[in-house]
Amino acid sequence: MSPGVIPGLGADLPELRRARAFWQANRFDDALQLFEEAVRQHPQNLVALIDTSRALGARFEIRRAEGMLDRLIQVGRNRPDILHLAGQSYRMIFRPAAAMECFQKVISLTRDHPDAFLELAVLYERRHRLEEAHALVQECQRIAPDYLEAELFRARLLRRLKRETEAEALFHSLAVDLHAHPLVRAQAWADLAQMRDRQGQYREAMDSMLQCKAILFEWEGPARRESEFVLHHLGRLSDELTAADFRRWTEIGRDLPPRKAAVLASFPRSGTTLLEQVLDSHSGLVSSDEREAFARDIFPALWLGPTTPAPTRAALDAMSPDKLASLRERYFTYMEAALNEPIGSRVHLDKNPPLTLVLPGFLRLFPEARTLIALRDPRDVVVSCFMQYLPLNPNSVCFLTLERTARRYAHDLGVWRQLREKLASPWLEIRYEDTVANLEHEARRALEFLGLPWEDQVLGYRERLKQKVVASPTYEAVSEPIYTRAIGRWKNYEEFLQPYMTILQPSIDAFGY
Repeated sequence: MSPGVIPGLGADLPELRRARAFWQANRFDDALQLFEEAVRQHPQNLVALIDTSRALGARFEIRRAEGMLDRLIQVGRNRPDILHLAGQSYRMIFRPAAAMECFQKVISLTRDHPDAFLELAVLYERRHRLEEAHALVQECQRIAPDYLEAELFRARLLRRLKRETEAEALFHSLAVDLHAHPLVRAQAWADLAQMRDRQGQYREAMDSMLQCKAILFEWEGPARRESEFVLHHLGRLSDELTAADFRRWTEIGRDLPPRKAAVLASFPRSGTTLLEQVLDSHSGLVSSDEREAFARDIFPALWLGPTTPAPTRAALDAMSPDKLASLRERYFTYMEAALNEPIGSRVHLDKNPPLTLVLPGFLRLFPEARTLIALRDPRDVVVSCFMQYLPLNPNSVCFLTLERTARRYAHDLGVWRQLREKLASPWLEIRYEDTVANLEHEARRALEFLGLPWEDQVLGYRERLKQKVVASPTYEAVSEPIYTRAIGRWKNYEEFLQPYMTILQPSIDAFGY
């Protein structure tokens, strides 16, 4: 094979390689120009179509991405390898129905792509189509018996199908298999921990989770460095902002056409998904579930420049009215593209726990926005964040030890406690424990705060979930009837949490726990 050629796809063009380098350097606009230029110059190049569609999708230019994928499928016609790549790309750009159609076509054409069976099984499982997903993953393993990622997913399906003895045996086998990829082993240990927690075997659950985290430590470097950079600069931004800044931004915002924007933030595992799904059942509201458009794209556009490599009060203050208006429109365009539907006159709720740290940016862009903060006992939050596997990123890398989890919680909610004393726009805190105890009361409070009338249908949110895919890692739990077993969960792990209680105590006291 000659250099610069990808088997079955053709030439990997020099401009594509330069575009990828720009992308890695966070020069996204420059990268997109090169990607799109490559497609214009080489309209039949499959690598260019794939790369460009994924780059556009990552920037929430989803309709343009779909256009690239339409061309890809036309060029690739009935080639299973191309359909498979198209299916992966559709999944990445929030078009799961199109992704499923591609994967279904692949498996109708050939048995030579076991990944297509697994990809389709994962999409079915998200929709709680468990038996169909299990049949697909069994076929995947028949074709590729040594495919351990498929084995891991089958174990999860067995657990959901209440075949827990079989599931636990598979998880244990994968966890101790030194030939398995380390991240497969880490996930298997985490799944074992979850099972042992549900069985009341708390020490064994903690031991399993520590095994998972020990593996992840070896991979933490890049995410840890990025996390430290981000936390330092966002913490400094919140420190330097004053109540006068927020009041001034609110006054400036009065000259802009108002938008019905709201944000639901806090900290992972604080009850944001439950509250969001209840509110999203209201006819006057539409929610975006853990989309990264604001934090990854819009927020940097507020301040990033040749002399401002990090967000500052001065940079946010210096935004022109034209730039504000343009970014406000861009944000809603991105959200509509991800939702694949117009927002119209509805309230748009951006639900993402880590948005807490970039609230100053969100309220600079939308000073009329209303802020909902989900609260939960800090001890339960810390235990819940620690006792799960998450792909490493600048947030989850902080959950590799109980101490780091506690410190990250104290940092983020410390930022919130600082901000709530300065904000000029309305905010409301909603407790998970109160929501579980009296859903209707807390839903009424939240809807009234958002300026929406009561609708009984919000109490039947689980019916809507049968047709809706939840992006949050808690998608399985939120589909269950409301339960109270997660309240006070920290007591099962008190001996492990005790050394870090002093870190959490200010938050425990401030929030009345």
